[in-house]
Parts: sequence; structure tokens; C-alpha cells
Amino acid sequence: MSVQPMKRKGSGAVRDQVSETEWKLRCELAAAHRLVAQFAFVDLTYNHISVRLPDEPNHFLVKADNLFMEQVCASNIVKYDVDGNQVMDSDYKASPAAYNVHAAVLAARPDIVSAVHTHTPANLAVSAQKRGLLPLTQQAMRFYNRIAYYTNTEDDTTRDGSDQMAATLGDKWVMILENHGALVCGTTLAEAYIYHHFFELACRAQIGALAGGGELIVPAPEVCEARAKKFGRIGQYNSESRDWQASMLYAETHFPEYKE
Repeated sequence: MSVQPMKRKGSGAVRDQVSETEWKLRCELAAAHRLVAQFAFVDLTYNHISVRLPDEPNHFLVKADNLFMEQVCASNIVKYDVDGNQVMDSDYKASPAAYNVHAAVLAARPDIVSAVHTHTPANLAVSAQKRGLLPLTQQAMRFYNRIAYYTNTEDDTTRDGSDQMAATLGDKWVMILENHGALVCGTTLAEAYIYHHFFELACRAQIGALAGGGELIVPAPEVCEARAKKFGRIGQYNSESRDWQASMLYAETHFPEYKE
């Protein structure tokens, strides 16, 4: 299915067109983009985060196609439905890769509220390794036996390819896109952001450990499973979580213009 973005028009003051709930989410989503840019990596304009609107579950917010993550603010975020149609007039639009991937995942999984898709040097490197993410660190053990692996057999910039990606994700919350990067999801925006942060640390540590050339210490399966059950639970992070609160304070201090 090919979806054309809505014709761009001058939108006026975005804040006047949306609910308080949507504006708050726009601000938080903008902050999340800037925080990922600060602590992970930005692949030019090609990475993006989405969040589902609680009062409009078939609509979601996502990054515009012509912005770096550190340039995202509340008013330049764009709004789409789960069929991939832009549903609010804007001077911006999302890329086909963004609206197709996020639309497909959110349509297939009503329990997913937010998804983070990135190509960092670390997760790209892990995505090119046949064994995927190894349980070498406490961060990695959070995801033990909880990662889906997608082979690039379809063009994921199309809806057909994105639907296949969503089907591969199945009931999991994290997916490595082979030779491509990662998709990390959550029941809240805060959860998707926090788990993406842990996933990024795990990937960086794995590449460093393998590069060291020494014999690796791999914990026993029962140790990994216990760690995953305790610290890899879905639904444990929300806007009240200390890591998210600290992250929002950092955003407020270092790039307050995210709320514009």
C-alpha cells in the first residue's frame, strides 16, 4: 500500500490546535529525541521515535523527515494514523520509513505506546553479528531471550516491508534489524527511551569486549534469566521513573527550546 503524505500547509500555532495532553506528549517526545542525540548517536535525519496518543489510539506522533534529532521541538513533530496517513496540517512531514515502520508496529501491537528506531555504531555492529546481542553485561541480560531478529528481505520503507517487520516482532518488545539497527518499544515513551538506553549500553559493551580479544565470561543461563525477569520486565517504567525524571531535568537544563 502506498500512502501519500498530506499536502503541507502553514499550520499556525500548533499548540492552539492540540489538546493539553497532546502538547505535553509533544514536549516529552521532543525531549526524548534530543536525549537520544545527546547520549547515543544521530544518523543524520534517519532515526525516529514515535508515541501513541492516549485519547486517539489510532494516531501517533513522530519526527519530521528533514530534521536531526537535536532539532526536534514540540511544534515540528508530525501526526499520523496507523494506516500511514498524515492527519494534521503541518509545514513538516515524516519520511516513508518513519510513518510506515511506526504505523505498522503500532497497528499490529495495541499494547505498544512508543517505539525508538536508531542506527548507532554499536547497534549496527551487533546487528551484523550472527549471534546477536550476547548476555555479557547486566544491561544485556535485561534482554535475554527477549529479542526478535528481522532479516532484511523486504524494503522496510514500504508498508509491506514494515508489516513484515511488525510480524517478526511478534510479542517481543525489542528487535534487532539485521545489518540495519534496532527497534526498542515500550508501554510508555519513558519506557521505550530507558530500554533503548540500556540496549545501547549493552551493544557498546559487547563491541568493546569482543574487540579486546580476551576470553569472554558468559553468565549461566539461569543467571541471565533471573536478571531478565527482575530487570527486564515490561511496564515498569513511566513518567514517574527516576531515570525519566532525571532525563527531563537534563533536557530542561541543556536544551529548553525542545518545548517550542
